[in-house]
Amino acid sequence: MVLGKLKDEIERIGRRALEKGLIKILPRNPNILTVSSLLIAFPTPLIVLMHVYWAYITALVLLILASGFDMLDGLVARYWGRTSKLGAFLDSTLDRYVDFIALIDLWLIHDGGFLGTIFLLLALLGSLMTSYARARAEALGVRMLGVGLLEREERLLLVLAILIIYIITQLGSIIFYGLLLLAVLTNVTAVERLLVVVKSLSGGP
Repeated sequence: MVLGKLKDEIERIGRRALEKGLIKILPRNPNILTVSSLLIAFPTPLIVLMHVYWAYITALVLLILASGFDMLDGLVARYWGRTSKLGAFLDSTLDRYVDFIALIDLWLIHDGGFLGTIFLLLALLGSLMTSYARARAEALGVRMLGVGLLEREERLLLVLAILIIYIITQLGSIIFYGLLLLAVLTNVTAVERLLVVVKSLSGGP
C-alpha cells in the first residue's frame, strides 16, 4: 500500500535523523516523548474552531509534530535500550487519544451535517476496534503486526493528507468524503483482523 511505503520511508528518515545528531537533543526517557505527543495535539480542536485559514495550518503543523514525537518515542526507546511494559502501555493508550483528537479536528472543520457525524462515529469505532482487536489478539498470542488494510500510522497519515488537501482546496467535500473513506477503511481493517484471529484460534486452514 502506498501509505505503508510512505510510513516506512518516514521511519527511515527518523532513524537517520537520530543517528546524525537529533538523539543528542531528545530526552532519553521515551515516555516523555509519548506524553508530549498528546500534549501537542491536545489544543488543536480549539484552534480549528476559530475557522480561519491560519488556524487550520497551525493545527496541521501541531498534528505533524505530534506524529513525529509518536514515531520518535519508539526509536529512542530502542536506541537507548529503554523499551518497557510501561512505555508500551502509555504509547498504545495515549495514541488512542491522539487518534480521537485528529478525527475530531476534521469533523470540527466541516462536519457535513448528520451524515458527516455518522461518518465520524463510524471512523472512531473502526479506529478503536482496529486497535482493540490487535491488543486482544496479541494478548492471546496471535501476532497482528502488519495485519489489516489501515494500521494506526497509516490512518494518521491519511488524516493528515485529508487536512492538507482541504487547506489547499478549501473544499468542504474533502472532509466529508475523507471521513467516509476513514469510516470504511478503519472498519474493513477491524473486520480483517477479526477474521485473522478467528481463523488462528479456531485452528482453521
